[in-house]
Amino acid sequence: MPTVRCPKCGTVNPNGRRRLSRCRSCHESLGKCRYCQHFDLRLLECSHPFRRTDERVLDADEVLNCPEFTTLLAGRLPPTGPHVARTIIVAVVLAAAVLLLAARLLRPRELPPPAALRVSVSNPESSFREDRLEFKVLVLNQSNRPARDVRVYLTGSSMKDLLCEYVDPPESFEEATPQRACAWLGPLEPGQIGTILFRFRPNCTGTLHLAAFVTASNLEVPAQTPIKCEVMP
Repeated sequence: MPTVRCPKCGTVNPNGRRRLSRCRSCHESLGKCRYCQHFDLRLLECSHPFRRTDERVLDADEVLNCPEFTTLLAGRLPPTGPHVARTIIVAVVLAAAVLLLAARLLRPRELPPPAALRVSVSNPESSFREDRLEFKVLVLNQSNRPARDVRVYLTGSSMKDLLCEYVDPPESFEEATPQRACAWLGPLEPGQIGTILFRFRPNCTGTLHLAAFVTASNLEVPAQTPIKCEVMP
């Protein structure tokens, strides 16, 4: 269907190529000379070769019932029909698929429950300075999943008064400083108990205040227990 787009309001009008038609929205006349292909706006003259020689156009906005009128405003009506409905449906489906994919990608992953460890220390309540102090750390995995990369630390203000001489098993030893001693216990299966033995030589007498810490890569909070021992002269 021949249509034209109104130059004033942009409305697409059906049958707009007729000479005396008006815009159905703003009622602008669509048959003015300025909207004709044969009108020269520079000369304000009709350039059609068969125009009447005694007819002169003085106003570009004049509306003439000219049989040679050919509109400059030819356009298209917005598409309608079943194919438009199919296009809308496809667009909606694609948008829904994109939103669903984005929701899945942005959804936080559900992590399995972390491991749960229980730590205890076997040590003498008192010892003489010339004796060696042994602290046996026992770690129990009381969860239903393995604990990964388990490490045992002895820390505390009294570590500066102790000299680490031996760790059992020897291959588990990692470091010993005036602040802490560390040993790698490795993975622990559910219900498994791991042990690390630390042997120290005390450098002074008095009450030792220490703590055993146990960490794992899938442990939220380190397991810990205090240690107290009296070193006598």
